[in-house]
Amino acid sequence: MHRRLLCGVAGALLAWLPQSGLCLEQGSALPHLEPFDKAVLEIMEKHNIPGASLAVAKDGRLLLAKGYGYADKDKQQAMTPQTLSRMGSINKTLTAVMVLKLAEDGKLKLDDPVLPLLEKAGIVSSPPADPRARDIRIRHLLQHSGGFDRERSGDPFFQPRLRDVARRQGVSPVSCDAIIRDSLQDKLDFAPGERFAYSNTGYCMLGRVVEIVTGESYRAFSSREFLQPTIGKGFQAASSTESRPGETQYYPHPGEPMQRGAPGVTNANVPSPYGSYSIENMDALGAWIATPTEVLKFFLAIDGARGKRLLSEESVRTMRTEPVLAKGGNPRSFYAAGIHVVRSDKGDNWWHTGSQPGLQALALRTRQGYAWVVVFNSRPEHAERRNFFKDIDQALWGAANAIKEWPQGDLFASP
Repeated sequence: MHRRLLCGVAGALLAWLPQSGLCLEQGSALPHLEPFDKAVLEIMEKHNIPGASLAVAKDGRLLLAKGYGYADKDKQQAMTPQTLSRMGSINKTLTAVMVLKLAEDGKLKLDDPVLPLLEKAGIVSSPPADPRARDIRIRHLLQHSGGFDRERSGDPFFQPRLRDVARRQGVSPVSCDAIIRDSLQDKLDFAPGERFAYSNTGYCMLGRVVEIVTGESYRAFSSREFLQPTIGKGFQAASSTESRPGETQYYPHPGEPMQRGAPGVTNANVPSPYGSYSIENMDALGAWIATPTEVLKFFLAIDGARGKRLLSEESVRTMRTEPVLAKGGNPRSFYAAGIHVVRSDKGDNWWHTGSQPGLQALALRTRQGYAWVVVFNSRPEHAERRNFFKDIDQALWGAANAIKEWPQGDLFASP
């Protein structure tokens, strides 16, 4: 029998939030999992986060699904396990699974060049500015080694480069296709396959590859083949300028100034989560909204830990294989294909984060059989974000290590 959580711990640790008599912990958990509550609440208090949501599983069984604090402070609405949230770049893991499945089914090869596909679809029509672009393979994009480095040339999905793309391409709002064209009209930052550099542009390209190969929209293909079978509903996309019904509000960090609106999204100065970038062009890399429990279901299905298995054993092995890069890498910690991997003699941990204005998310699978997905509806200023993620990671691992007896039972089986 699962347990409804009382308000005592939350009331003590969330005294800094505006109070309304509302219970600031909502949801269900099996016994002995209080360290997870304490971990999330302490992170919220330390970093001034209004709301969070957490789902925890072990060995494919859901043990905890809770919301903490507020989804909407002004309306005094609680965050619950059913509250939808942007997932940021956790979306990239979904895209990688789709591409790996297409390779598994013989619809494409991971070492296929990308440019001929984009040319065939009419996304690009002129030769690339850098001849090395013809060497970009699907595998490179999966592993963030396609030659695009946002630390050098900026991220075209965000300001200020987003506005530059709009001006050069003459489009507003800026589409994923326009970003691809613009990126290929400039020199690459490095030779494809040379090294790792995290790239939203690469996953934008992968989304278009999926559509070209399947003849379907990203949303339709991901919904039918992957999300309907695992979480019971299709791909839901966020809106740039507002939260969807049932979705949390997102909060800039305290003191953050208003931001200039993205081209074609809004002409007003806006809070950074609402209109400073165009989330509609991020379908393959950061537009997914879902609950942590739904994302956890998807992550557990990848290798069949729960539900319909999405990828074969060989494809999962490919997903977790260290990239072969010209400049080498770290064999113990690397980005493989749609996931980060930390390797030890005892097995792998694999995970992905999501971070956008007003959002921080983390999805993790561990070699011990634990898995969790957590989201927060705000994030600190840029200088503190690395510490914020470190605090999240350490706190949740600390909670797992503090569990003396993991409960039996499965909340997935509960209504």
